[in-house]
Amino acid sequence: MVSSGRLHPLYAAVLTAALAVTGVSDGYGQSTDPSPRGSSNSQAEGAATPSDFITNAILANLAAARSECGSYDRIYRVDCLRHRLLDISRRIPEGPAYGQARQIVGRAASRLGSIQSANADTRVPKQRSRRNPRLREAKVYTAIKREKLNQAMQQASRVIEEAATQLLRAGENSEKRSAHYQKIAAAVGSTKVLLRSA
Repeated sequence: MVSSGRLHPLYAAVLTAALAVTGVSDGYGQSTDPSPRGSSNSQAEGAATPSDFITNAILANLAAARSECGSYDRIYRVDCLRHRLLDISRRIPEGPAYGQARQIVGRAASRLGSIQSANADTRVPKQRSRRNPRLREAKVYTAIKREKLNQAMQQASRVIEEAATQLLRAGENSEKRSAHYQKIAAAVGSTKVLLRSA
């Protein structure tokens, strides 16, 4: 109903709530928030306890990253994992429920970036991203020098191990968060399979 060219307050409130809900994610776990950070809406950010819906979306995104990165030559996997963990961290809501998980995953991505930069092989063609139904942004991955690959993989594996441990510890101080953080920690830890030395 329109009155004097404005929405009735009740309809305006309903519309605002509907737009907020659709900003969390679409059916594929994609962030539909147009902001460059890709953060979720204020309702999710302010939530005090984790939800199965959001946790399952995080797990599905991690599984999609693992599947995509595993499809590339090993020389591209550290950079692929770096990019995708950063994408995932930006989709994790801020606030008391998931804020620590967001920080830990983002920090792991940053540390993988340092490993990548120290061992990059710019002579090899870059790899364009493919086959990721959830994290659809096009990416370009830089190779690691083959002679440094095993060492870089070991370093990256330690980063993943530490992130998984930090996630477990972050969930210890809250009974409501514990089970959710355990699942996220296990999913992050499962990406180590991508980093096995030859």
